[in-house]
Amino acid sequence: MRSRHVLCFVIALLLSSALHGANAAAPRAERQRESFTSGGRRITVETFAPAGRERLPAVIVLHSAAGTLVGKGELARFSRALAAQGKVAFLVRYFDRTGTIFANDRDIDRLTSTWMETIRHAVDFAAAHPRVRADSIGLFGYSLGAYLAVAESSLDPRVDAVAEVAGGVLAGFEGRMRRLPPTLILHGRADQRVPLSEAYEVQRAGRRFGSATELKIYEGEGHRLSRTASEDATRRALRFLHQHLKARGRR
Repeated sequence: MRSRHVLCFVIALLLSSALHGANAAAPRAERQRESFTSGGRRITVETFAPAGRERLPAVIVLHSAAGTLVGKGELARFSRALAAQGKVAFLVRYFDRTGTIFANDRDIDRLTSTWMETIRHAVDFAAAHPRVRADSIGLFGYSLGAYLAVAESSLDPRVDAVAEVAGGVLAGFEGRMRRLPPTLILHGRADQRVPLSEAYEVQRAGRRFGSATELKIYEGEGHRLSRTASEDATRRALRFLHQHLKARGRR
């Protein structure tokens, strides 16, 4: 990440606010713990799906540099909201690959390529899952997870949509990008940890590849969105993913 001022304990607090809007009551989703292997390591996945056996669109949910120490409940509620929309949500603990609890800037510099490979394997896992349509897979990421979601989607044609909060394009990654699916970019104008310029970089990449991008800038908001802004961001993310991940196509 380009920001050199990311403090892990701060990010942990931010995650709760960014996903606050997912707290609304939703129909009960079936929840189970699954796993896949990446680099010889077992990667834990919490799966949220509507009852039934039909194949549905999927969203892979990626946490921030705080891992799942703080904010796991908010991520789970967001995943339940996705399930209430008729999707299968996979909350992926990609830090399991590196034995990381939380990540500072040095960790991010060293381990990003490994986490990217792990997320590619998460897409493999989702595409092969018995409840998932392999032709309808999206990514949601916050902060570090948002950077990784943009990067993976730019290389993997199986990813059909991205919703990202407070993310950007990884430093030096522009030349590796091959595509960008429809992407929702949500960012606070006053974000001092991941500057607004990062959001514009994602938007420029979308224009370069001719993809549909939507950018919402929250005036007066920093990396930690207020309750009102975070609720709006959640609604937008759910709506965008629902719009671009259709429950149709090949089974």
